[in-house]
Amino acid sequence: MIRLRAVAALLMVAAAPLPQWPFPGPGNANPPGHPDAAKIIRLAGSNVVFHETDFRGMSHAVDWFPASHPPAPDVVLRQRGDVYPCGYCHLPDGQGRPENARLQGLPADYIIEQVTAFSSGVRRSAAADYIPAQFMAMEAHALSAGDLQKAAAYFSQFEPTSTTQVVEAAYIPQAVAWNFVYRFDPSRREALGYRIVEGPVDPGRFELRDPGTPYIAYVPVGAIARGQAIAEKGVPGGPACESCHGKALAGIAGASPSFVARQLMGFRAKTRNDAGAAPMQAVAAGLNDAQIVDVAAYVGSRPAWTRAELAAAMSVK
Repeated sequence: MIRLRAVAALLMVAAAPLPQWPFPGPGNANPPGHPDAAKIIRLAGSNVVFHETDFRGMSHAVDWFPASHPPAPDVVLRQRGDVYPCGYCHLPDGQGRPENARLQGLPADYIIEQVTAFSSGVRRSAAADYIPAQFMAMEAHALSAGDLQKAAAYFSQFEPTSTTQVVEAAYIPQAVAWNFVYRFDPSRREALGYRIVEGPVDPGRFELRDPGTPYIAYVPVGAIARGQAIAEKGVPGGPACESCHGKALAGIAGASPSFVARQLMGFRAKTRNDAGAAPMQAVAAGLNDAQIVDVAAYVGSRPAWTRAELAAAMSVK
């Protein structure tokens, strides 16, 4: 009887409809009218000057602080034929944003493996219409092996950072999908329910692709503690997160909670079917939507992992 119940629970997980909150759309992404090519845009603390048109295209990465990172290969900063610069979406130092991956500190071989998986189609979003993942697949397909190697080596040298504050709440400012994140209206409130709603604290800085943009991720009350229990002990029939990632949750700690949730849903749906995905598919298969929220909340609340912690975890594994 216990075994039958366990099988039934797994079937219910597999059959559950995909929630839409992890996959916000573009909303009203761009202001109406044509950008002014003469209008100068500045950012506090930066000596770099851009123009309004620089934020309506993807021909180059918006690099406000070029002295803060080592010289980047061209593919990171500038469009090359059909290949758009990696640093436009992932930012020049690979920090990423909630709608995409943080590349900082990931092993170069892993980055190459994942981009190749996007190119071949074995890594896809659990939501087939999620535009950032669709764009990544097109980008990966156009990227040359040489440029991929250069970009992967470049991003792997950074220490990971986190700019997201995870806040438990029952009610949150009204949230509207915008630019693949959420934009908050503090004049109105709405019930959070059992979801993660993540967006920039300052939408203006987000639009300027400021790498210091702070984010807030609202999660259900008690989610962090429940997620910690899963990370430390696992769920029935599944291993704990720490069994592979270690106490520091190397490779994932401090990541965007909504990004973590999307990846767990991808593993569960087996749309993330890249090399090495099998262990995570087995873990995610035992998680329902609420448990995914809890794990993602806990992972996102942790300090960012270090390259040394990742090396230690990989050596144990």
